[in-house]
Amino acid sequence: MQAYLLFGITLLLGCLFAYTNGFQDGSSVAASPIACRSMTKVMAVVITASFEFCGALFGGSRVASSISQITDYPRDGTFLIVIVCALSGAIIWNFVTRLLRVPSSSTHALVGGLIGAIFASTGNFKYVVFGDFGWLIHPTGVCKVIAALFISPLLGFLAGFVTLHAVRIIFARATSHFSQTLKRMQWLVLPLLAFGHGANDTQKVMGLIVMALSSETFAHGLPAGEIPLWVRLTVGIFMVLGVVAMAPGLVKRVGDGIYRQRPVHGFVTEFASAVVVVTGSAIGGPVSASQVIASTVMGVGYAQRRKGVHWLVAKDMLMAWFLTIPSAGFTAFLIYKIFAPLLNLL
Repeated sequence: MQAYLLFGITLLLGCLFAYTNGFQDGSSVAASPIACRSMTKVMAVVITASFEFCGALFGGSRVASSISQITDYPRDGTFLIVIVCALSGAIIWNFVTRLLRVPSSSTHALVGGLIGAIFASTGNFKYVVFGDFGWLIHPTGVCKVIAALFISPLLGFLAGFVTLHAVRIIFARATSHFSQTLKRMQWLVLPLLAFGHGANDTQKVMGLIVMALSSETFAHGLPAGEIPLWVRLTVGIFMVLGVVAMAPGLVKRVGDGIYRQRPVHGFVTEFASAVVVVTGSAIGGPVSASQVIASTVMGVGYAQRRKGVHWLVAKDMLMAWFLTIPSAGFTAFLIYKIFAPLLNLL
């Protein structure tokens, strides 16, 4: 009975995390088209939510596999408590950053929460699979997650910088009407970015739910390496609800706070970010869409007019990124120490 109750709590928290991920990263996904007035907020939300859900259903399972490989914690009753505390720490951090209007990484929060909860449970990191970077060709364990999370923003910056220069060279003789064409083209690239984000970020919480299902109580009913359809549907629905509850403060921070975007910048940001995020999903790299998009905006702004980039805003974002793993980890650690004795009594 305890295992079923703990799994119910895990599923509930997983849905809540998907919701917070939706308003956290989904706000960044839709920020550029809204900022450069390529589409209304309602249309941006509808398109983003629709393709995020498609990404959750049809985006594969490589990212979920990467998340499940960062720990070899014994799949007993205690493991469910660890997951509950990990999700709680990540959720609290997502709400804190929404309150502060800072687009942090939900993925960082989830990984930090899991590591913090494991440490609280065992007093060491013996069940954390740190792995190695494998010359960045075949990274494993936590190193694979960290590599993806820290390299992808650099790739986003570079992609934004290079793509804007390429667009300016190719369309150097374009008339002023080209701006309207770029606005229409964002109707094509926003769905691609939303699908990539839905495929990548929903799989992270799916990975934890599948890990919970792999505990000794439920393992007999779980096909190896598969994400049940009901898990995909449930997580996808709550991600969509989060996107619908979009955080206006985050939209403004990413859309105008880093660099004031015009249609050409919005198109390049969406296109370059989509390439990085979709590629990450395809190879199983758990990237952070909010980090990639914010970094791409910086790259675009730097290519256009470096003095126009609000570097103080960028500094706040960078600090939030680096603080997320330890902060979410510490929060999960405290939650475990406070509530684990109560959960053991269930």
